Amino acid sequence: MKTMIMILLTGFLAAPALAQFTVETNFGTMLDDNIDNNYLQIADRIASGSLKTGYGWSSDQTETGLSYRGGLSYYSQIIDRSFTTHQLNFDYERKYGEEDASSFAANAGFSSRIDRGDYSLYDHQIYNGTLQLKHFFTETLKSEGMYAFNYVRFSELSAFNYTEHVLSTEGAAYFSTKTTLIARANIGMKIYSTANYDSTMASNGMGHARNQSSQSSPSVTQLIGMVRVGQSIFENTGLSWTAQYQWNIQKESRYLASDYGNISDDALFDDHYGYEGFQVSGMLTQVISSDTRIRLVGSLQNKLYSNRAAYDLEDNLVSGQRYDTRTSVSFQFSKEVESLGITLNAAYDYIVNDSNDQFYHYTNNAFSLGLSVPFFR
Repeated sequence: MKTMIMILLTGFLAAPALAQFTVETNFGTMLDDNIDNNYLQIADRIASGSLKTGYGWSSDQTETGLSYRGGLSYYSQIIDRSFTTHQLNFDYERKYGEEDASSFAANAGFSSRIDRGDYSLYDHQIYNGTLQLKHFFTETLKSEGMYAFNYVRFSELSAFNYTEHVLSTEGAAYFSTKTTLIARANIGMKIYSTANYDSTMASNGMGHARNQSSQSSPSVTQLIGMVRVGQSIFENTGLSWTAQYQWNIQKESRYLASDYGNISDDALFDDHYGYEGFQVSGMLTQVISSDTRIRLVGSLQNKLYSNRAAYDLEDNLVSGQRYDTRTSVSFQFSKEVESLGITLNAAYDYIVNDSNDQFYHYTNNAFSLGLSVPFFR
């Protein structure tokens, strides 16, 4: 701990240092014809805005920054879904070694989300931190390792409070053929803060579930492997392919008792710890000019839910395990207006989710526009 304090103090005391104050606002709107991503196809229009302020110090070898971001998302049809967010971050980075070939970075932050009405059960606070080491062996070969910590606390659903630990490692190589190869592996663990005292469903990660009685805190351990290949086709055109597989080595669920029966954490939050499977995606990037870029992204993802059954629309059991195939296409446009210092963004997303659970068999179209305006930079 003393060593960490000395490293951070070095970032503040290093001289000479340059200080910079930044203020940036972001505005956006999205038209979504299926805001809940299910067969009900409920449409909504969301307006969003955020304000970010930050102060940074930099020297030849260090960069230190403190920032705050506040945001609002307003739903025009289901107004109670509107929420605000607040985020405070501290960042530190130090380069060292010959030709600054190595670097150490640390981040600590706090964020909160405040909902309204019936959606206040999603109110939560997150305390997070990361440590990262990066090293260039040569100009074309790089490696890095990272540890991330998150503690998530729900204001009204304290039984779902959890701690997350993630360890990851990544290697990247750059070739004279203008090809980039990146490989990454990470293992994550999600541990609920309180124990289950009732019978729970546990999965061995291969789609087989069994009943067990335990007073230990429910947890999930997930391994993710990813490989990405990027290729420059022409001077301003690039293509990349990504393949990823995630596997739940061990999976236990936390349940919430309700008038409709037990509701699992996966049904409430549907985060990536709830399923496993293979995903492949491709991205085509075209740089039209120095300040204009377009992207076309397509992906196919198989999602095998560890502890969720599948039902028809009359609530009859169809299968003991829910299985989704999610296909998506996204078109993105970005333009910087240098004379005004602003950035314009536009995107269209189309999603088809083919599921053996009819409630989650749906299509989704979403259009979004965004504007970023810095005042001081």
